[in-house]
Amino acid sequence: MVPIAEFLEMAPVVGEDALFDRVAAAALVEFAEHGIRRTSMEDVARRAGVSRMTVFRRFASKQRLVEIVIAREVHRGMQELDLLWEGAETLEDRLVAGFEFAGRYVSGHPLFDRLLRSEPDVLLPPLTLDGGPVLELYRSLIAQRLQAEVNAGRAASTDIDGVAEVTARLAISLLLTRDGTITLDDPNSVRRLVNLTLLPMLQPHSD
Repeated sequence: MVPIAEFLEMAPVVGEDALFDRVAAAALVEFAEHGIRRTSMEDVARRAGVSRMTVFRRFASKQRLVEIVIAREVHRGMQELDLLWEGAETLEDRLVAGFEFAGRYVSGHPLFDRLLRSEPDVLLPPLTLDGGPVLELYRSLIAQRLQAEVNAGRAASTDIDGVAEVTARLAISLLLTRDGTITLDDPNSVRRLVNLTLLPMLQPHSD
């Protein structure tokens, strides 16, 4: 699978290409309802109301279509997360909100939740054994947000990438293993995790 980060740059922004959006939206519904394996390009074309050749001209292959649909949903999630992040008052609240949102977004997502439960072999390799590109993507996205906190004087760290990677690894682990004493649907346990592991690495500047 091509790294998701490439598709975040390559795919048209939602609203720029109406036909592209229409086919991608149809594919998301088909994948969520019937699974990726059971969905053909013909199925996507039929739901989108276009020809099979139109789908192939825009996306080249089913694998490319799958990757772009996933990338777009990741991007949409990050946009929603940014709104929560900006609305939180403290770094602690931002980190807690981020973890909680990740849990809600994945468990409530029609495609991601289905893949984890019904077709884990589609989603697990890029999150585990072949997880380098996905880890790099999330580390980069988290690092950007943490660096903004440092720049604003609300946090301090000499290793933003390291803290971002720890955060990404924790989030992926909690998403894949939903049982335990720390779970994403338990705000108190998430806050405890943030205070024990992440905040000590991001101590604010002192005068």
